[in-house]
Parts: sequence; C-alpha cells; structure tokens
Amino acid sequence: MATLKEISELTGYSIATISRVLNHDVSLSVTDSTREEILRVAGKLDYESKSVRSSRKKAAQLRVGIIEMMDSQMKLEDPYYLYLKSSLDKCCFEEGFETVTLQFDEEENCYKSNSQSGLNGIIAVGQFGAEQIHAMEQWTNQIIFLDSSPYEDRFSSVVPNFQVGIQQGVNYLAEMGHKTIAFVGPVISTDSMGSDAPEKRRKIFMEYMNYYRKDLKAVFIDTDRESSDVLEKTGAYLREEEHPATAFFAFNEATAIGVMQAVQQMGYRVPEDFSILSYNDTVLATLMQPQLSSISIHLEEMAQEAVKLLRRGMVESGVPPMKIAIPSSLSERESVKRIPREDLPPTEDAEQCEGKSQADRQEKTEKIENTQ
Repeated sequence: MATLKEISELTGYSIATISRVLNHDVSLSVTDSTREEILRVAGKLDYESKSVRSSRKKAAQLRVGIIEMMDSQMKLEDPYYLYLKSSLDKCCFEEGFETVTLQFDEEENCYKSNSQSGLNGIIAVGQFGAEQIHAMEQWTNQIIFLDSSPYEDRFSSVVPNFQVGIQQGVNYLAEMGHKTIAFVGPVISTDSMGSDAPEKRRKIFMEYMNYYRKDLKAVFIDTDRESSDVLEKTGAYLREEEHPATAFFAFNEATAIGVMQAVQQMGYRVPEDFSILSYNDTVLATLMQPQLSSISIHLEEMAQEAVKLLRRGMVESGVPPMKIAIPSSLSERESVKRIPREDLPPTEDAEQCEGKSQADRQEKTEKIENTQ
C-alpha cells in the first residue's frame, strides 16, 4: 500500500501538497504535470506492492499501438484511465510488446506516430467515435478496445462488469444495515462510441433497487463530474433533507471524495454519521482518511485480458470477436459503518416497501401452490 511519505520521497513534493492533489483540492495552484506525476507515482507504488514481478517473456517482439481517448486534463479529473493505461503499459512490457503511442490529428482525421514503422495491432483505451475507429483501421484490423465495446460483431473488447459491481455494492450496504442509499453521480455519461447516454452505473442502480431490492429506498443526488459540483449538491442535500440517506454510493472516487468533503464540512463524521462506498478502487481509496471502502474494478486483469486477446488475434487466423466483462469485487475498509437495527432512523417508506415485499412473496407462493 502506498503512503503519502513514500510518494513524497519519490517525487520531492511535500506531504501537504500530495494530500491536496489526491483530494482534488481546486484551490491548490500546481501545474498539470505536477498533478500527473503525483498520481503516476501513487499508482506505481500501489502496483509494485501488490504485484509479483515476472521476468520478461522471451518472444518475437511485436509492435502494438496504444491509443487513449482522454487528454491530460480529463485524466487528472478522473485518474481511473491514468491507472488503466499504466496497467496496460506494464502488461505490454511483460508480454514483450514494443508499444507505440498514436495521437489523433483532427485536421487530417488520422492517427499519427513518431515512428513510421507498421503495427501488428492496436489497443484503444476508452470510448471512440466511428471516425476515429475508421482511422485506427488504416493502421491495422487487429484492434482491441479496453473499457468500451463498439461494433461487437467486428472487434474484441474488455470491459468492467457494472451489473455485478452495483449489485455487490447495494447488497453490501444492505447487509451493513442501511435502508436508504443515495447514488451520487451524473445522469448522462458516454457510451462505447463516445455519444451521450444514460450513465450505466446509475441506470443499473435504479433498476436493481426498483425490481430486486424493494425493501430499500433509493435516493439520487445528480451531479456532474467535477468535485466542486459534488461538494455543492451533496451539501445542499444534507442541509435540506430531514431524514437523509445513511449511506452514499459514489459513481467514482473523485465523487466519493467530494461527498466526504461535504459531509465533513457540515460537521458530520465518516463513517460514524454517514457511510460512503466508492467505485473503481484505485490507490486514491487507500490514501483518504478514513480509507474508502470501494467496489474494485480490476484494472490489471482487464489489461492482461486485452493483451491476451490481441496476441491471439495476431498469431491465429479466424478468431471471432469476443467481449470479456471482468467482475468486480468489494474492498472493505473504513468508510462504511454497520448500523444496528435499533439505530435505524424511522422510515415509513422502507417499512411499506418491506411489507409490500413480504406480500409479493406470499402472493407468488400462493400462485405456485394453485398451479400444482
């Protein structure tokens, strides 16, 4: 596990500066390169502490193009893609691939590289439009998408399984005694082609709560991706709601950090007064105080599967496109409190839902018995 002291020793920046960068402190005046260096070192330390270094495979070196959808500023706002790209770089190195970075030239509608040599394949990280995908095909038809799945009949892809992750999160919070859960995050996000679409995690949360967890009450705090907006909207919710949710399920870590700041600025404590469950589980989760319990997206495993798919496609003919959805897991830390039943706030809606749920089960049982 990385510590602030270790990051400070490797980067030369003060612990206070590192802490403010990791907490997305918008009032801190540092360059983007400083922020990115701190995030990269934090991710590198976390990777090395969890991974057993394997020897580099002896194999014929293949040239692989790496394409990212995000610019530096977007990666700093959500370090998830920064760490996913870092995991991919390490996996390619261990596989013996020579990697080449490709950048999209909007004026000429093509991808360019400093190297003029050909490529054996491409791994594209994030979401891309039809024009960009067509530009990739000018280099090679061996393309693997990481964290998106466009044109599933043509390209293989590796994505996180949000369905599993949301169910894990809701069920965990319910097991910890929480009856009212607030989902915090955007309403609209991007689909696999980069177009606006309903945010997947929010949609899955809504459907799962409506159809499978009628014993629970769902609340939505709709925000954009900026920590300042999360802070403002969560603070407003806490001020205005007489019986607020006892647990917040955050869209990602930047959102979770914004929620934590709002809770603390209102004079409350995490998890004593309100619990927070994060999503993604990068090294940032372990550097917060308290450390964030989180649904973990396995970035290294996603990168490994993308590399495996690419190698197979490059050495075998006739391989059909495949989509691999990597299940998540729960990383239980310090930000979620177990609520004893007698401590639960009175919620008429929850009691009604529980009664309806029991009635539904009784009705289903009677129907089954009548058909036998």
